[in-house]
Amino acid sequence: MKLFKTSFLLVLLLNSLPLFSQDNEFPKVMYVNSIEGLRIRLEPSLNSTRIGSYLHGERIVVYERSNMRVTIDGITDYWYKTEYFKDFEGSYIRYSWVFGGYLSNNLPPDAPVVLGRWDDENDSRQYYFFGPDHSYREGYKETDMGIWGTWKLNGNILTLILDSAMNDIIIDPPDIVNVQITIISRNNIILTFQNNERVRLTRNNDIW
Repeated sequence: MKLFKTSFLLVLLLNSLPLFSQDNEFPKVMYVNSIEGLRIRLEPSLNSTRIGSYLHGERIVVYERSNMRVTIDGITDYWYKTEYFKDFEGSYIRYSWVFGGYLSNNLPPDAPVVLGRWDDENDSRQYYFFGPDHSYREGYKETDMGIWGTWKLNGNILTLILDSAMNDIIIDPPDIVNVQITIISRNNIILTFQNNERVRLTRNNDIW
């Protein structure tokens, strides 16, 4: 009887422990893994209003998931709640939902390696961001300090077209900077600027 009670208590204890798997840790960074993009809805349902879409390779932050799995396009997964700022029909929307079957914990292998947010290994405050819509931002975390523009990649040459900066400063004509990119891995790259300055970047998966 004593052995039974001990085993029973052990089972109860194990069942009460939280599951610390990656899927249960929120909020967290995920990436859109769908060439056609990923629809954003007001509620976790296919019948809910579509309010926008994310692009393939886009970096998003998810805050929670639905309680039940659903099957869409033959894929079974959860709905995930994400932050998506939008004015919709006179109301301000901050959070919305996407289907998890088209999300990945890592950048999709067929997406350009530069996509996402990067940290400067020599200055942890500085970040570089390359969006799937070819938007570019470079600045200091959690501040308005920075410079903005667009990017394009041709082989190992990354071209930055910088057209604005903090305080709504317009750069006219835009400053065009050609940068050589060296790929160390999907999570580490080196940028070599025209003055031979080298910046080593590490992919950032923080939620800020």
